[in-house]
Amino acid sequence: MPATVRRGPAALLAALVVLAPGGLAAQTPIHVRSVRPEGELRLRGEWDGRTAATGDDQAVLSRIRLGALADLEPWLRVVVQLQDARAWGTEANTLTDASADQFDLHQGYVELGRPGRLVARLGRQEVALADERLVGPVGWTNTGRAFDGAVVTVPAGRATLTALWLTVAERDALLPTGLDPQRNEGAAADGWLSGLAATVPGAWGTLEATLLHDRRAATDESWTGHLRMHGTHELRWEAAGAYQFGSRRRAYLLSGRLGTALGRGSVAAQVDLLSGDGDPGDRTRRAFHSLYMTGHKFYGFMDYVVALPSATADAGLLDAMLRAAVPAGRWDLRADLHHLRTAARRAGRRALGTELDLTAGRALAPGTRLELGVSAFVPTDLATSVLPAFGGGNATTYWGYTMLTVRFP
Repeated sequence: MPATVRRGPAALLAALVVLAPGGLAAQTPIHVRSVRPEGELRLRGEWDGRTAATGDDQAVLSRIRLGALADLEPWLRVVVQLQDARAWGTEANTLTDASADQFDLHQGYVELGRPGRLVARLGRQEVALADERLVGPVGWTNTGRAFDGAVVTVPAGRATLTALWLTVAERDALLPTGLDPQRNEGAAADGWLSGLAATVPGAWGTLEATLLHDRRAATDESWTGHLRMHGTHELRWEAAGAYQFGSRRRAYLLSGRLGTALGRGSVAAQVDLLSGDGDPGDRTRRAFHSLYMTGHKFYGFMDYVVALPSATADAGLLDAMLRAAVPAGRWDLRADLHHLRTAARRAGRRALGTELDLTAGRALAPGTRLELGVSAFVPTDLATSVLPAFGGGNATTYWGYTMLTVRFP
């Protein structure tokens, strides 16, 4: 059945997707079975006092995403998502600045295959593996992360297998003009991420296994194997470990979590250890590299240690956490307490500080959510030499936000 004519931005996006290139569309009419528009508007105001010995700052961040999913055949669909992500007031001139420097294609890919069978996504796309400890879209940030590449997913019995190949840094692309388009080949090697992942559910819980090869992108070159097991029976538990190796690299990650329901809420304790380099002067790198992880949800909302190993100057991280969540009327309340230490000693010490994160959220209407949060970090003397934000002293720092998210339709 021919697709219904749709008006508005979603129809325009769908038309751009299914009618390009123009020569092909002119020869063979494209049958559009359905078009589903999607959108998001997110506004976040932040009060930022995260840098010691520096005055507080305020900012309003906005993110607008507008996209469409066009089904062309039962086995073929196209997804396009445009994004405008900016801080209010960053235009050079409120009257004459007509540039679109904060406007981008966030996602744009072709999906081949049928759900429940082999599915291949080709193009720019968000990628999330397991709990996003190694690869994630980092949805908290104003722009988010997307990769250019191919992701293939196929069921295998009860398991799901995923293979990926993502170009992270194109350093010697073909030249657009001239008789020798490859004359810059080898000037600098491309950086890419490839790997395999498997998810296997069972009566005892779920096993997730990942093997990634990062080639001259986030690292010089490294392999990372990751295993995670988790379940939600009487106790909510999780155990994970990763080993990272490659050219002069030997590093590891260990994580354990145990929690339980508490009335209508929950409480949990968790410990994460990311190895550090005890002797930065030797030839072996022993600090675990977090690759492309979504760090915000793991190691404190103030984001002091999300970019490891550089965030702690290769000293690694030991994070002991207590987490609690409880509903209060129409609000969801949450408290996270982090005690942060380095994995390797620096100047004979390891303690970095303690962070408390308090958040509250509620739905205002279908697709609309309001969130509030406030955090505080109490540093130690070691933080002044390891964490860049405390170069001016070890004063307690604060941070807070208010965020409104509207998703449609």
